[in-house]
Amino acid sequence: MDYANPISAFLERRRQARHKADFDAHILSLTMGVVNALKAGMAFPQALDRVGEQIGGAVGEEVAATLREYRLGMDIADAVQRLHDRMPSEDMRLIASAVKLSISTGGSLVDVMAKLVDTIRDRTEFHQKLATLTAQGRFEAIAMSCCPLVAFVLMYIIQPDLMRPLVTTLKGWCAVGTSLTLVTLGYLTIRRIVDIKV
Repeated sequence: MDYANPISAFLERRRQARHKADFDAHILSLTMGVVNALKAGMAFPQALDRVGEQIGGAVGEEVAATLREYRLGMDIADAVQRLHDRMPSEDMRLIASAVKLSISTGGSLVDVMAKLVDTIRDRTEFHQKLATLTAQGRFEAIAMSCCPLVAFVLMYIIQPDLMRPLVTTLKGWCAVGTSLTLVTLGYLTIRRIVDIKV
């Protein structure tokens, strides 16, 4: 059996997840930087270029890809929309919509982006508070899942004759399987409770 492809696919998914998380973590900095550059008199593409280079990482890579498409003839609003397609999030959707509306209507992009900074900052603070409040629930899910295993190991060390039937008999294996199933269900239930989508 060839394990290379599944492992490569898993590693690629992990890389993409880290890339997306890095981009999302700096989207407020990206928006604030663009607003400051626009206020300094730069055009929107120039502002993106400057801020992307300053932030670097995932933001720098995605902004560079967006500007490449723009320089190859794509409308800047469409290029930003493609950035949202690659890095989908509510904040990025707001940015793409603001750019498209401002360009199509001739409105002030800097004013719209400045308001977006407040919106994204409030959303970021809310998500941080939510993560803090649900951290205890996530820890409890892990702790409660590990407790049966720790108890089994300790009991096996203290009373091996009493615990040995659990791993040497059919009834014991059935009991262990049932316990693992219940522990897994409990873990998934707790994680589902604390995984609040907003």
